[in-house]
Amino acid sequence: MSLARLVVLEGPDAGREFELPLRGGLVGRGDGSLVQLTDPTVSRQHGRLELRDGAMCWVDDSGRVRTLINGSPAVLHRLEAGDEIVLGGTKMVYLPVDGVAVTKASSHVTREVSSRQLFALVDGDDRARRHLAALATLGDRLRAETATGRDAVARAACDAALSALGAERAFVLSAGRRVAPVSAAMATGEPTQLQVPQALVDKIVANKQVVTAETGGRAVIAAPIHGGTDDVIGILWVDRNHGGRDRQAPPWDETDALATNCLAHLLGAAWAAADARDQAVRRADALEEQLLGAPGGADGELIGRSEAAQRMIAFVRRVGPSDATVLLGGESGAGKEMVARAIHHASRRAKGPCVAVNCAALTESLIESELFGHEKGAFTGATEKKAGRFEMADKGTLFLDEIGELPLGLQTKFLRVLEERRFERVGGQRAIDVDVRVVAATNRDLAEMVRRGTFREDLYYRLGVITIEVPPLRERLDDVPLLAEHFLARFRHQAARRIRGFSPGALAAMTRYAWPGNVRELRNAVERAVVLGERDVIVPEDLPPQVLACGAPPRRRLSSPTPPLGSAISTAPPAPPPSGPNVTIDEPPPPEPARTATPAPPARPSARSLRELEKEGILAALAATGGNKAQAAQILEIDRSTLYKKLKDYEIET
Repeated sequence: MSLARLVVLEGPDAGREFELPLRGGLVGRGDGSLVQLTDPTVSRQHGRLELRDGAMCWVDDSGRVRTLINGSPAVLHRLEAGDEIVLGGTKMVYLPVDGVAVTKASSHVTREVSSRQLFALVDGDDRARRHLAALATLGDRLRAETATGRDAVARAACDAALSALGAERAFVLSAGRRVAPVSAAMATGEPTQLQVPQALVDKIVANKQVVTAETGGRAVIAAPIHGGTDDVIGILWVDRNHGGRDRQAPPWDETDALATNCLAHLLGAAWAAADARDQAVRRADALEEQLLGAPGGADGELIGRSEAAQRMIAFVRRVGPSDATVLLGGESGAGKEMVARAIHHASRRAKGPCVAVNCAALTESLIESELFGHEKGAFTGATEKKAGRFEMADKGTLFLDEIGELPLGLQTKFLRVLEERRFERVGGQRAIDVDVRVVAATNRDLAEMVRRGTFREDLYYRLGVITIEVPPLRERLDDVPLLAEHFLARFRHQAARRIRGFSPGALAAMTRYAWPGNVRELRNAVERAVVLGERDVIVPEDLPPQVLACGAPPRRRLSSPTPPLGSAISTAPPAPPPSGPNVTIDEPPPPEPARTATPAPPARPSARSLRELEKEGILAALAATGGNKAQAAQILEIDRSTLYKKLKDYEIET
């Protein structure tokens, strides 16, 4: 078995090649040498080749320096591809059987052609050279523009078709559910409107062949553009005037058809590369969204053994396998995103991305770009193309939190996307098809917003295919210990000490507290206790002051929130009225108990709407902070932008 070979470059034996087996052998003038040379300046046994540690080595143990390898004296040398060995007046190069070696051997250059010369042939009269020049120009542009997407690639192909074929118009058309222009290039004065016979389109798509034809007084070449699975995803349409008053262009011939087909194949390959890059970018963005966009690690795991939690788990199991749109109601922080991610993990889309977007955290001017993406230069600051959340969630689930904050002007476009699963980026013209399941959530009464004209009725019913109210934490206090342990397991790595769990007193305090901030507040309380605590267990003193201040059993909510109209599954019935007085923000000291009379039971409070309760809570937070909106937003556990919107919505003057 030959491992490599020695090629003689200079000397009496120039041009000879010697195969080198694994066993190696002698090099010199002597008989029996593996590499036997005729150069009289070479010794009879000048050196030998040996296989050492899996590599061929040059060995000269004569005690004299008589061999140069790469210009340096060598007694023992591990040979590599391209090594030049000089023995006396003979120069050889070592070449492995596989691979490429760069040598210093001389060569005779017969011709040099620069890219500039090739590109200059575009305007020449020789058609073959013009075709080659156009292909080279197209390749040069594709190298630079494939990263910018399909539209830029299509423009480059249209320009190449005009220069290569001497055409007057070139179009790239999509061949999906409807034929639509992606890009075009045309000579000055040519009409921009294109009329395409449906029979011609069907023939190209069905037969996957180039077609030359005459239609509308123009000579046409139409070539199929193949996608990654060899399906026809587009058509390269090239035409010129045929039978005009001033000139009579010759019909297209086979060479023109072959050149057009070549351009179409290059365009298809570039489109596939652009699509693959876009998909990689979308998946990277979706992964970043999953890692950074889910505060506290909303990983879709529903935890709880209470009746309310078990109802939610059963609901997820039923609706998960379908693709139906789901609308989640409930208070802020109740765990709507957890439910949404659980629905995603229970669906056939579980291996796809689950992308979350908070509609209230985005300004009205940027939310359209955030949802649908934008093209480069679409507006000031759009320095590059960006995929929107719909594209990022392709083949997965899109979770729209606080959907009630979606601007009214954008709701029309959003409704159309829900119906067609098709949209255009901001500043773009190409329609993008996506396969996305939408799960929306809100803490507002959308039915009331519809009556007030701030939310579209048709969008409301389109979102509410399946609706459910996520119960607040105070209605499932039995789940507090389980949730607390879950969050402790997540946050215990932040402490330099080992934390075994919660003390009985801490668990008792947490199960007495009403948790107005719901699961989010509980998570923050556990994280605070982990960071500030000093013992190996969480004790009551590690918990936030408001949790410890609640010494009596918590009052349950008086009535469940009004579920969205058409709700498919409802929550538990209203809880009974409280047996004690309401708790206020600044609670006065408890009065002395009466010695001689038993106080009458408190009157049954009347039910109030969520809107009234939310407005009252906002006013109380502003009063407690002296009108400081940033601090009020922290108390309410909402974004400051959300607070500003609610102040405007409730007409609260500050």
